[in-house]
Amino acid sequence: MRTRRRQSGQVLVLVAVALLALIGSAALVLVAGSAEWQKNQLQTLADSTALDSALKIGIGCNAAAANTILTEADNFLATQRTRTGALAIAAGSCATPYHGTDTFAGGLSADYYYPYQSHQRQLEVVLTLALPISFGAAVGKTSTTVSRYAVAMALPGSTAAVTATTLSCTGGQVNVGGDIRTQNAITLGGGCAVYAHDSTASGSFSGLGNVNVYADGQTWVNGGGACAAGLNSGSSSAICADGYELSGHQTPTCAGGASQYLTAANATVNANPCAAGVGRPPVAPLSSTRPPDPNTDTSAIATLQGTGGAACSAGGVYPNIVAGGITWGTGQAPAPTKDASGFWHFKPSCYGYLSFAAVAGGISARQIGAESPNATHFVDVNLPGASIAGTLLVATVSSAPTPNRVLAPAGWVQADEVAQAGAGRSEIWYYPNNPGGITTVRFTINPANINANGQLSEWNGAATIAPLDQTGTQAVAVPTTSTTISTAGVTAQPSELVITLDGFTTVAGQSFTRAAGWNQLVADIPNGYGSEYRLDLPAAVASETLSTGIAATWANVIATFKPAAATGGAVLDPGFYYFNGSGFAGGGGLCLNGGELLARDVTLEFVNQAGLATGTCAAGGGANCTAATCQLGSDPSLGLADTSFSWFAAPCSQDPSASPPDVSCLGASSWCPTGDRSCWNLLVWAPATNTGQIAVKGTTARHWVLGSLYWPGTCTDTVNGASTIAGTLTCGTLSISAAAGAGLAIGGDYGINTATVEAVLVE
Repeated sequence: MRTRRRQSGQVLVLVAVALLALIGSAALVLVAGSAEWQKNQLQTLADSTALDSALKIGIGCNAAAANTILTEADNFLATQRTRTGALAIAAGSCATPYHGTDTFAGGLSADYYYPYQSHQRQLEVVLTLALPISFGAAVGKTSTTVSRYAVAMALPGSTAAVTATTLSCTGGQVNVGGDIRTQNAITLGGGCAVYAHDSTASGSFSGLGNVNVYADGQTWVNGGGACAAGLNSGSSSAICADGYELSGHQTPTCAGGASQYLTAANATVNANPCAAGVGRPPVAPLSSTRPPDPNTDTSAIATLQGTGGAACSAGGVYPNIVAGGITWGTGQAPAPTKDASGFWHFKPSCYGYLSFAAVAGGISARQIGAESPNATHFVDVNLPGASIAGTLLVATVSSAPTPNRVLAPAGWVQADEVAQAGAGRSEIWYYPNNPGGITTVRFTINPANINANGQLSEWNGAATIAPLDQTGTQAVAVPTTSTTISTAGVTAQPSELVITLDGFTTVAGQSFTRAAGWNQLVADIPNGYGSEYRLDLPAAVASETLSTGIAATWANVIATFKPAAATGGAVLDPGFYYFNGSGFAGGGGLCLNGGELLARDVTLEFVNQAGLATGTCAAGGGANCTAATCQLGSDPSLGLADTSFSWFAAPCSQDPSASPPDVSCLGASSWCPTGDRSCWNLLVWAPATNTGQIAVKGTTARHWVLGSLYWPGTCTDTVNGASTIAGTLTCGTLSISAAAGAGLAIGGDYGINTATVEAVLVE
């Protein structure tokens, strides 16, 4: 009996131990299963909270913005779980994130961080859940925790500043604010540099300035090329990036240190895709996704005038639009009206084309007379017909060497003169705001036996008061076959009338060659007399290089004359505009023809062969623009009379102007509902079938554009001065160049349409 009792007691002990082990195992199984389920639920909740609050991320980073974003995250979470605490936001900065905390029923605690790793378009949500363990006392632990996090990015952060199937840069340094994405290898010519800049403010980044090329084997720096880190000038023959540069879908490679991570701070927050131990990600092909067709959006259609409430038709044939005795184009819109500032206002409608040659400013030749016969004492210069009142008359007079200045009739003013032994005397004269009716002008040469010739021309569009801007003279005593005549200073504005007078010694067999791009007024080699003009030079020192076949002495003069102040232009009033090319064979669309076109709160659609050009409505935009008024939009800092329309702007709520802000963005009062992706921040849209071009061409063409442009075919962008596209540019084939001193050509934090981007979880 004792033995049996002892054995029975041992069994009880073993059973108790086994039960404890079984209970512990069951508890662990229950904990593991519950934890896994809870993790999945928690991850979904973190993702949703991060995505929702990312929609509140705007432009710039500061304490107020952080408070709004963190509060949105907490309020969204409160719609999913019962709040038991209160949101507390710890002080931070945009470099070291603001931190929000709160608690919710069921043991849930939340941490929110903005910005995430100094990226002001990203935030992080961390959720932690305390789980009780049934039978936990039996194994010495009564609870456990599970945690999940999510990082979301505002949609503009996923949009590249420049997207192109083929990108070629033909000269200058093209500066881009944000990322660049291309399908084919980027090509460089003429010493061009393309620079993808990051965007920083308050110690955080809104864009990282990365370059992604789908094709394998991109060359980042050409022979002799270099990148000037962080600067808008000084780079040449290179693709430069403040962030990383990655090329290749089959064999991804990075640029190395010569042209990427040019700003040190960028590398601390921008992961290197080619870092040691990291599998290099292949560059994804460009997406074929496009924003929705604005012509199917009820908000856009509702703005159309003259259509009876119907959408526009690609096959529509429209009558001429006539106002002020001017045929502006074709369309269904009412005739434009002129405001007190001299601007013609057009209404949203269906158009075939619009041309603004009638409001183009600048100087143009009205008539050019022939060179006068060789004469002594009196030189009579002539015009083909009588001059009209208010125009500018310019005469050049070339004579044999004499110490005496030419004598001119009343009203004439000498621009400048120079004399050189062997080359003779050269003088330029002008008559501002002439009274009209002039056909002949007599200049007197002394002594009376001095041989001379002259030539007279008449010019529209010049300033009527003090038109003379810059002059320069050049006397070359030592014979040379080539020389350059330049103005003493920089011209006040682009597209001034520049006239040169070239005096040179002549011998048997002599030849004379003017510089490329200059137009002939006189070419008299036997008398050693040449004269040329230009109307398309930028605001800079004007110069011309001249040459002879046999070395000569020279007596050269140059003078520039200012255009009259612009008296008006054209404005697209708020709404949706549609162009199908009707009425213009082979082209059509929207063409400046040298004019100035302003707009605010507009979305433009182009179909068929219709294009957008600073030149003519011909296919490809025709000739390069040369007028001083050739511009889409205008820099708000210029203080135009019609300041309400200075930017050429899409529907938007904010613009990049300095204080005081421009009012081109109407925000909540826009015809386009805030966030409507078929019009919000969408400036230009064309279907994949469009065969027209965007053509911003010429040394005087300028554009201050706010919004995103989507174009399936060819885009040409000549970036002059402060010209910029504040938004994004997507083109099939993009050819771009920049003038010296150009700033940001494309990109920034404003005007970004996000129609092609869905909700973005970064981690």
